[in-house]
Amino acid sequence: MAFQFQCPQCANVLQAEESQAGEQSQCPLCQTLFIIPAPIAPAPASPFPGPAAAAPAAPAGPQAPFPGVVDTSPTAPGGPQAPFPGVGGTGGGGGGAPAAFEMKEPELLHIPCPECKETLETPVEMLDQDVMCPHCEAQFRLRRRDSVEFKRKKEQLEKIKEHKVGKAWFNWAIIVVVLVLIFLLFLIFSSGSG
Repeated sequence: MAFQFQCPQCANVLQAEESQAGEQSQCPLCQTLFIIPAPIAPAPASPFPGPAAAAPAAPAGPQAPFPGVVDTSPTAPGGPQAPFPGVGGTGGGGGGAPAAFEMKEPELLHIPCPECKETLETPVEMLDQDVMCPHCEAQFRLRRRDSVEFKRKKEQLEKIKEHKVGKAWFNWAIIVVVLVLIFLLFLIFSSGSG
């Protein structure tokens, strides 16, 4: 019989079979390794509300390598199931309820090989390391300044700078024209009155 429990790291709601209690698993959301807890027996109905019973400790059992764990993210009231980003399902949250946290996509840079010019997707964590191109087997160092994103940003900054310089020159040209016109008008009025 299936039961639900929370990831001990990110509190994501997961589902497992009772037979999987005590086995090792991994959260599909935060990748934390943990032991699947034993299911909590339903408490007998009481006329007086009391504190919730603590979950019993997970029994020691055979360690299976990452059994399948079903992600059953919480459902917002009055809306469809609200999966977390990147964990199955589609669409946003239900009923406008804010998510507990957001999954952050790893930042990838696109760095071309200096020999064959093939673009390699590189996580930021691998910058400043020597690597071998899988296409031509050339060895080179991954640098941020060689990435397509860095060059694109540099070009955009240069265009902005050129635009600002051009605008400044245009403003100076207008000021010079206005001053020349004022000087010519001054000459005309001074020669006409003399």
